Amino acid sequence: MFNKYCTSEYRKDIQGLRAVGAIMIMIFHIWLNKVSGGVDVFFVVSGFLMSYILLKGYFEYGIINPLPFWGGIIKRVAPSAYIVLLVTLIAIYFISLPSSLNVIINEVIASALHIENIQLMRKSVDYLASNEPSSPVQQFWALSIQVQFYLVLPLILIPLAYLSHIKKSSVPLFLGVIAIILISFIYATLSIINNPALSYFNPLSRVWEFFFGILCFLTVSNIKTIRYQGALGFIGLALIIGGAIFIPTGAGFSGPVSLVPVLGAICIIVSGVGKQGLVNRFLSSKALVFLGGMSFTIYLWHWPILVFYKEYFNSDSINLVQGLTIITLSIVLAYVTSRIIESKFVKIPREKVLVNFSIGMVFLLPVLIFSFILKNEVSIIINNLNSKWKTEPVEQYTEKTIYLEQTDLPIERNELIAAKEILPETYSTGCHQNGDGLKVETCIFGDLTSNLKIVLVGGSHATQWLPAIDEIGKDNHFKIISMTKGNCPFGITKEANPSCLQWHKYAMEKIIKINPYAVITNSTKTYSDEMEELPESYIKHWKKLYSYNIKVIGIRDNPRFTFDVPNCIYKNTLSKDSNICSIERNTSLLKVNPALRYEGIIKNIDMSDMFCTKDRCLTQFSNYLMYRDAHHLHLPYIRFIKSNLELKLTHALKSHSD
Repeated sequence: MFNKYCTSEYRKDIQGLRAVGAIMIMIFHIWLNKVSGGVDVFFVVSGFLMSYILLKGYFEYGIINPLPFWGGIIKRVAPSAYIVLLVTLIAIYFISLPSSLNVIINEVIASALHIENIQLMRKSVDYLASNEPSSPVQQFWALSIQVQFYLVLPLILIPLAYLSHIKKSSVPLFLGVIAIILISFIYATLSIINNPALSYFNPLSRVWEFFFGILCFLTVSNIKTIRYQGALGFIGLALIIGGAIFIPTGAGFSGPVSLVPVLGAICIIVSGVGKQGLVNRFLSSKALVFLGGMSFTIYLWHWPILVFYKEYFNSDSINLVQGLTIITLSIVLAYVTSRIIESKFVKIPREKVLVNFSIGMVFLLPVLIFSFILKNEVSIIINNLNSKWKTEPVEQYTEKTIYLEQTDLPIERNELIAAKEILPETYSTGCHQNGDGLKVETCIFGDLTSNLKIVLVGGSHATQWLPAIDEIGKDNHFKIISMTKGNCPFGITKEANPSCLQWHKYAMEKIIKINPYAVITNSTKTYSDEMEELPESYIKHWKKLYSYNIKVIGIRDNPRFTFDVPNCIYKNTLSKDSNICSIERNTSLLKVNPALRYEGIIKNIDMSDMFCTKDRCLTQFSNYLMYRDAHHLHLPYIRFIKSNLELKLTHALKSHSD
């Protein structure tokens, strides 16, 4: 059924192809900050090589037990991967930004369990995580998908091979592989349209790339001659390198654009069958074969080195010398890892399943143990500060405006560690809808016995006020009904989740049914790189509530920053420049609150003087961290300025009743 190429020996040009993929990835990550398609090349090569191992084992030796295959993968992957993770984890504790520490530890655990791509899928639809910097283990998403592929491949390929064996024809294998390619490719294309970030990490959107590699193997194993091999090699290299250069950033890899590097890899693999052309001889050079043998380990090392370099030197740009240093260090570490550690286990036979699985556990356990030790330490910090910030009395700030202080103390590292984890209660109770969810979740706060009902509705910029409004409700005897959804202000904006339109409809229906005394929501929309605005959709919602005699109280949106506030403060702890983590007021907020033009249907609360002086918008005041990220207010600061909000809110409620 398969010709001599099915049992052909070591393909040097394929190792060289893997080296090209690794080099491209590093170059484009370091200097161009875009996707290169190198990972797509890795996936095709993996499909080709793994199908060779499985099908040769079945057709030549009748092997149907997947355990030796999995054991062989473990002994090959585990030593290097877990060494990279362990070293990165240790470096994380000393180098990584405190505010990202908890998130990164979770990603290390996910990477160790080979579900980092799933973790990144979750983050891609998590509005609060959308501004998180790249973690030093983010590159493990590709290995996670590969391991997931290796896990299911024998369960798919061996039954198809069995059918082909029974039918004495390779047609069942071909049809099964082609069907999987088509289904996955269509799924990936539709996913790219709906959510590119989610699709990028989705294993179902990547299956077709692996199976193209399998189809390539089946093809070359069932044909006797291949024509125009030299031209195919040049076409393949042109597709891979040209695609990396000319495919624009954000084009949507895992979808149709991934066909470019995928077909390029296939052209090169096919062109290397039998007598090899110039490109294949180039890829078979000693230097590229040397690098190709440890290409994926190079890939794993380069990313944490790059991330740590940027964090340690507080730099977003890499010059030529720095970049070459990162590449050299990645290759050196990969060599040490592969040749000194991984090579010790290569010669262990696949058939020694228990030994190979034990190797995986030996390298996995230290990563998990150290991760959970650090996670427990971080959890203690978060829980202690959570209890302190949510329950202990706070000295209220009663002045009408803040001012630039020269005596602010540095924010403690523990507070920066906990900043992103201290959220309003609705996040932990499931009352704050997230993602594409359409159900209008509600929770009750304030004075639970009061008949005076006030609805808090909108996105996270409405939710952030809940800790203060809850206390105000208890003190002033009114009930707060929370009705919020992430990335979904009460009115469609250009940044809003597409599901908001339907959610708004349901929320409006629920508000009308509740018939509250008043509704509190945001009255303006700010942006990190644009001026504050008042969307027409906001006004439309206010008018509808007004028509039902439901009063509206609007809280002006707070400034947003182009940088993560806790990270900026940490990086500039020793700086004596009090303006270094602030912005000019007129770059974010309009001179006059635009919602004031609609005083007839909405009562306005303007808290901007609690965030900005006359000229600048600050990020810390009176030893308080003001923001937990680039634009969400920090819970302790919300409580600190509660008296100011209470004065304005009770005045707005009173003026509505007059």
